[in-house]
Amino acid sequence: MKMNKKILFSMLFFGVSSMAFSEDYFDYKALLVGDINGNIIKEDNSSAVRPLASVTKIMTVILTMDKIKSGQISYDTKVTVSAKAAKVPYGVTLVAGKQYTVRDLLKATIIKSSNNAAYALGEFVGGSIPNFVSMMNQKAQQFGLYSLRYCSPNGLPPSYTGSCMDQGNARDLYKLAQIVVKDYSDYLNFSRNKVDYIDNGNTKVSSTNTLLGNVIGVDGLKTGYHDAAGSNIVLTAIRDGNRMITVILGSAHAKDRNAIGAREINEYYANGYGRNNNYAQNTNNNNNTSSNKGNKISQFFNSLVGRNSDGTRKIKVVNKNDIVAIVKIGNDKFNLYPTKDVEIEAKEKPRLKYSVTLNPGISRQSRGQVVGTYTATDGIQTFTGELIMK
Repeated sequence: MKMNKKILFSMLFFGVSSMAFSEDYFDYKALLVGDINGNIIKEDNSSAVRPLASVTKIMTVILTMDKIKSGQISYDTKVTVSAKAAKVPYGVTLVAGKQYTVRDLLKATIIKSSNNAAYALGEFVGGSIPNFVSMMNQKAQQFGLYSLRYCSPNGLPPSYTGSCMDQGNARDLYKLAQIVVKDYSDYLNFSRNKVDYIDNGNTKVSSTNTLLGNVIGVDGLKTGYHDAAGSNIVLTAIRDGNRMITVILGSAHAKDRNAIGAREINEYYANGYGRNNNYAQNTNNNNNTSSNKGNKISQFFNSLVGRNSDGTRKIKVVNKNDIVAIVKIGNDKFNLYPTKDVEIEAKEKPRLKYSVTLNPGISRQSRGQVVGTYTATDGIQTFTGELIMK
């Protein structure tokens, strides 16, 4: 009788501090990656209409900022929170009858994704929630975003609102993010903060966007979750004046959504898509002659050593010729290499720690094939890619 033997394997890591559990990079229902100018780099199921959850609040903020732009209200305008708004579930504690500034309610809505704060803004800006929801839908139509249908100012499901489901597709959310960045830049002054305070410093608000501070350049835009929607996120990041946007809808797990977002952002810049992006923020138009001369001299010396004017240079952070790990199958050892190099613009090479996820069913016959993925991070930047067994 022929016996089936299980192949046992072990791994030796190079530069690995600990083994991490695998993220599922296909855990989404819709995905879109593009630049600020409308050039779509990658999309998958981007026209499918999905529940928005708290991504709904982007429109709530836009309508509030419209009122501020028109001069009808200001960031310091006081809003009295109604008893109904105070009872809306999830978020910071708002006391019924107490006054909060518009700024405080925007902080709670954007950073903490506080449903009661969004509801309070809806009541205040619209006069009533039904009227505010009508304003939301009119604004979506005005923008030409026809998949977006709003039913609430906060994105809570019908079981809470007694209304319909806020919904839309990734393409229209991408366009909405473009509008926010270009026409409502104050939004990012709120969303880039991991932590802030409201109510005269008495209440702390912490961001639901865990990529802030963990992936270079991320400064917005909005997360969302409920059971029907799954984990959603509209992300934007800027590096060297080049901005990109990523929309991820319907992840079963927030950790997967965040891992996908980190990978798409890093791959966007690693693959040089940002270099074709002509939209740059915070440009300096200083025409001071002596300053320009100094810049030219600096640029000349930096060019000699391959550095950019800001002191950064192109650095290969992941080398396809470097062994990431060794797999032992029976008595045989096989090396795992990245399938491609990853380069970034930086002043120095980051010290990366790797974690590896292997595909099921690896055997000696897998030599020369992609057998898994790696994640490499220095705690701020994260890089991901495929591994080949040799």
